[in-house]
Amino acid sequence: MVLSRGSSRSIAVVDVRLRRWSIADIEDVAVMVDDQHLRPWSTMGADLDRWVRQEIAEDRGPSRAICLREDDRAIGRVALRLPESASAAVRCAAIRGEDQPAGELSYWLVPAARGRGLAYSAILLFLESVLGSTQLRSVVLDIEVCNHASIRLAERLGAERRNPTRVEIDRRGVPRTLVTYVMPIAL
Repeated sequence: MVLSRGSSRSIAVVDVRLRRWSIADIEDVAVMVDDQHLRPWSTMGADLDRWVRQEIAEDRGPSRAICLREDDRAIGRVALRLPESASAAVRCAAIRGEDQPAGELSYWLVPAARGRGLAYSAILLFLESVLGSTQLRSVVLDIEVCNHASIRLAERLGAERRNPTRVEIDRRGVPRTLVTYVMPIAL
């Protein structure tokens, strides 16, 4: 799938909507502090209140809480880090010159919301709503090789798996192997 700016194509959204973050979301997302896939990379566990305030401020790029259509509780997050705030993934050996400038997509769902196609719908909805305000040529998904659900999601989104893999040291000093997926954006 190639994403396009300002397209009017209809997105099949499975019961999700996106909204801006609020301080009240702390209780809903606290379960993610101990998530095995998020903990090595996120500052959420160090200070959840500060983390939510950073998401509200959107200093590193747009971020939205994922909610069910009829429920305002935050069940997940989708965010786009613009090139100047993104990790080294957007400049690694797997990224080609024609991919630049590249942003970094991050997403997660609370455990109770996983396995129902909600992240897929939320990502499509999010990208459709924010890409028009950027100059990005691609979106990078940097995924740990053991995160099979996230890899399947990247593939469902039509992102291209690129080589080489890379090793990144997580917040606890543990080396982790990551694979890079790239989604081009049609201008």
